[in-house]
Amino acid sequence: MFKRFAFNWKAQTAHGLHSPFVFDLYTQVIDPIYHLKPMDVQDALIHGIGKHLKLAAGRIQIIDFGQLKASELPMIHKLMDDQEQILMCINIRKTEESLQYWAFMAGQAQAIHSIELFEMGIISLKPIAPKQHFYLKKS
Repeated sequence: MFKRFAFNWKAQTAHGLHSPFVFDLYTQVIDPIYHLKPMDVQDALIHGIGKHLKLAAGRIQIIDFGQLKASELPMIHKLMDDQEQILMCINIRKTEESLQYWAFMAGQAQAIHSIELFEMGIISLKPIAPKQHFYLKKS
């Protein structure tokens, strides 16, 4: 409960988002899905973002940080070589270790936009803007 409170304290809504990419993603996909309250929020976000960005098959990589092992980080890091991919990182708060893995991946130079949604994280690799990290919550 405290973790959710701490997250919401620093998270923002569309107001004040200065990245056109993140603003569009938030207002057109993320916030509307949060308001629909689907049974599986993560699945709805993954499909909604893929459809909105018109990503070809194989361009969304889903990584379960709740199952990730330290030995797999180099393989995940290799995925970041392809700027056309979006990394959807689920269960980033399942354990303290998974949150550390998320912070490591979001901190990589290739992670141009890292978006933290409490349940999951999104990493965009396209160099369309300066590197930024966002905490987003339901409006």
